[in-house]
Amino acid sequence: MTARGIGGIQGPSVRPGLPEGQPRVDESLRQPGTRLPGFADGTVVNGRVLEAREEGTYLVRVAGQNLLARANMILIPGQHFRAVWDSSGNIPVLRLSDAETALLGKLAPGDRELASALISRGLPMNDQALASLRTAWTAMGGLPEQLGPMAELWARGLPLTSGNVQILAWYLNLGDGEVSAIWKKIREDVRRRAGRGENPASVLKELMDGGDDKAAFLKGHGLLSKPSRDGVDPSLLAPALLPAGDGDGALMARITTGAWKRQGKSFWSVSFEVEGDRLGPMSGDVETDGRNLGVVLKAEREDAFEILNSRRRALRRELGDLAAALQGLVIVRGRRVPRIPGRGIDITV
Repeated sequence: MTARGIGGIQGPSVRPGLPEGQPRVDESLRQPGTRLPGFADGTVVNGRVLEAREEGTYLVRVAGQNLLARANMILIPGQHFRAVWDSSGNIPVLRLSDAETALLGKLAPGDRELASALISRGLPMNDQALASLRTAWTAMGGLPEQLGPMAELWARGLPLTSGNVQILAWYLNLGDGEVSAIWKKIREDVRRRAGRGENPASVLKELMDGGDDKAAFLKGHGLLSKPSRDGVDPSLLAPALLPAGDGDGALMARITTGAWKRQGKSFWSVSFEVEGDRLGPMSGDVETDGRNLGVVLKAEREDAFEILNSRRRALRRELGDLAAALQGLVIVRGRRVPRIPGRGIDITV
């Protein structure tokens, strides 16, 4: 049986002359001294789509490396995926598991693309989810490029409307430079009008009600800032984008939020990922019940970990000034991996 790609991914390209199964790496983004990832055949890998490129290729990040992968369906930047690494052929393939492939084969043809949009993101798949997506997708015309934004909306329990899908499709395809430029205009508008005595919250609301790119950005940002529905790991979702700094040196923070209940008590989380020239890829998770606070910071590189660790006391002092009581600050070295307990399949075929 031919391996089925995740949502149609048919595997990273292979650079001529490299050993069989060696994935192609984007050298412009590779850190000096890092090694190419090596996966045993059948390994389950987690990754994130960084950007869409020409001729159906995508830049994806897997195991700390930026790899070029092909896909025969539309993927969206920011999307997380979990897949089986198949290196049995000449070209490595990111594919669904045999059980998932068999399940998709039993579904009605019209439901397979819907199911792939959920499974490829590691999201729970059940009859209710498929029914909701099917109804909305049919009403919108059933275009393939609508599936990614729809899956992101469903994962947050947001209305599956054509307007929301259009906003997310636009937002998720913005480049970092475009995001920084729009955010700069928003920030300048707020600062100028706040300086005249206007309420910043009212200014943002007025900007959101406009019909320009600032309004669309704020709406898309608001949609992706909504917490994931119960049972969905927010780190699996496409993030809201928040630039820090100006110009070419601006860092792009990618932020997701979650909310859940435990023993009748409400909890909230904010997670972020950011990558800079000096410290490399970094991530963090903040969890709170409204009164207490727990923080975990992760650095992929040893030098970045040492810098963070040396500033632990200063970080604790700054976090201690917040209204919520800091209960713990953990600094570790490693990559952030989505907290997926299983593949989340619960469906009657």
